[in-house]
Amino acid sequence: MSRSTMRLAVLTFALLSFLQACSDGKPQAKREEPDTVSSEIAAVSPKAAKASNIEVVSAGPAEIEETMTLFGSVRPNGEREQSVRARYPGTINSVRKSAGDSVRKGEPLITVESSESLQSYTLVSPITGTVLDRKANPGETVGSDTVLMTVADLSTVWIDLAVFARDLGVIRSGLGVRITTADGRNKASTKLTFVAPAGDADNQSVIARAVVENAAEPKWIAGQFVTGEVILSSSRALVTVRPTAIQTFNGKPTVFVQVPSGFQPRAVDLGRKSNEAIEINSGLKEGERYAATNSYLLKAEMLKGEADSE
Repeated sequence: MSRSTMRLAVLTFALLSFLQACSDGKPQAKREEPDTVSSEIAAVSPKAAKASNIEVVSAGPAEIEETMTLFGSVRPNGEREQSVRARYPGTINSVRKSAGDSVRKGEPLITVESSESLQSYTLVSPITGTVLDRKANPGETVGSDTVLMTVADLSTVWIDLAVFARDLGVIRSGLGVRITTADGRNKASTKLTFVAPAGDADNQSVIARAVVENAAEPKWIAGQFVTGEVILSSSRALVTVRPTAIQTFNGKPTVFVQVPSGFQPRAVDLGRKSNEAIEINSGLKEGERYAATNSYLLKAEMLKGEADSE
């Protein structure tokens, strides 16, 4: 063995002996990893979040509804609609009301001169309501089977929704339904009261009907198009967030959870969904506060930070 080789062996042995003495036979402490949490935080203060309309709320329980959207229109309540006919054939002398006019029960509507007795008689409104249709004008000859006016009580209206064959198995009378007009001005929550036993051959659908009160403004107008959100089932979920809270971050559904230094992206496992809430199976605990609105701004802040660090 050369002198240099001998010297290297002695130095190595001495170093190992020194390290063993320092440890005193105890295992070495694990090296601390650098803190990487700060790099995963969207550094947005509560004041900045408020200025950006980022609403922060607590995750908590909610009802998760399974719904189906149907389309239809408003109709007068057919059970509160009356036709006015001549009692005897004759000639119309006068007509006092037009379509759209309000009438009281017993109020005179039309005067007819009988062709047999040449005596005039008056037809009155059978109910209090609104004239929907007028098919009578002075001088016209009418028979006893002719409908001269239609009067309806519009304090309630029918909502007729079209149900197609594929959905008939789940739509039934008694289900809750939320009705909204196409312009969004009228909204009501009610129940389906009737599902037709037969369908319309022209459009291959059957009618599911609900009744809506029509006393308050704005009025439901016959002929308006509506959507009906039928509630098929409802169950309670323990931890939920608003749908607007969910962002896709690093390829996963993510909720931004509020922490002292800002908002932390938290990957979550999603469960049942409704228009109002989404169930969280894992990744978020009840009571944790999260960004419920404008969470896309926090995602943008995270992506900006990643770009700046590159």
